[in-house]
Order: sequence, then structure tokens, then C-alpha cells
Amino acid sequence: MFRGACSHMSFQTAIRPAESVDIADIRRIARTTWHTVYDDILGAETVEEHLKEGYAPPLLEQMIELEEVGLFVSTADDDVVAYMSCGMTDATGFGDLDLYVHPDYWGEGIGTKLLHRGEQHLHELSVRKIRDEVLAENEVGNAFYRAHFEKVGERTTEVGGQEHPVNVYERRL
Repeated sequence: MFRGACSHMSFQTAIRPAESVDIADIRRIARTTWHTVYDDILGAETVEEHLKEGYAPPLLEQMIELEEVGLFVSTADDDVVAYMSCGMTDATGFGDLDLYVHPDYWGEGIGTKLLHRGEQHLHELSVRKIRDEVLAENEVGNAFYRAHFEKVGERTTEVGGQEHPVNVYERRL
């Protein structure tokens, strides 16, 4: 059961591979985080549509079972409060990483710990460089990536029928 947290509370964190029992928690964190970050940028309906497609239980179950996909959860006092998926995106050694921390736990270092765990997994897959894209309007995401990655470009992408600017970041392993 998720209890919530206040900033800078003391709690024990741990990172472990996701299991089927974590799917409901991953979906809960995704829903809260995506709505918090993206409702004002994309609109709540577009966010809901993405959540339905991208976080369907059978898809998450498949990600848990695939060896080449790293799906990890981070716990705070045994509550799942964050998750990350990572994998190789092309044979030239590029990988990507999707990382989401429940807003109650932003600024606590959980994302950085998940990033390091993801790097270990990607290194085992022979990934040499992580390349990720973040919508330019996503202030929280860009702050995290600026702290850990190098911005290497910009482009636009279509989300929900609208063009949005995107920042492209890389991190060498």
C-alpha cells in the first residue's frame, strides 16, 4: 500500500527487478507522474490515451519477462515509488532509458540511483551510449537530464496531433 511521503523524510530505498506483482504500482506511478507533468502540456485526454497504450498490463508483463529489457522498481520503505525501463535501441550500441519517480519523491535522489542501475543493465547489453528525448516543456524531466546527460540536439515530435519541441540528450557509458 502506498503511503505517500514528504520531502526529505528518512526512508530506506532499494532497487530490484520488477515482478508481476509490481504492475499495479507501476501503472499507479505512471498515471500520477504523467498527469502531473503532462496534463498542461498535452492535455489530460492525450495523457490518458498514452497511459492506456503504453502501460497495458500484458505489455508490462512482457517487459518483465524479456531479458533484453531492464524493468526495475525502486522502493521506499517497501512501497514502490519509482520505476525505470531500459534497453538497446539499435545495433550500433545506443540504448534508452525511461525513468519515472512519484512526485512525492522528487528531489530525493531516487532517479539518480535508478539511472545508475539502468546503466549497469545497459552495459551488460553492450550499450555504449544512452540517447533519450524529453519534451522541452517538461521542466522536471529536463532538469534531471541536464544534471546527468549532455544535450546534443533538438527536434520536434507529434503527440496527440500536435507538434512539440523535444530536447535530445546523450550519456556515454
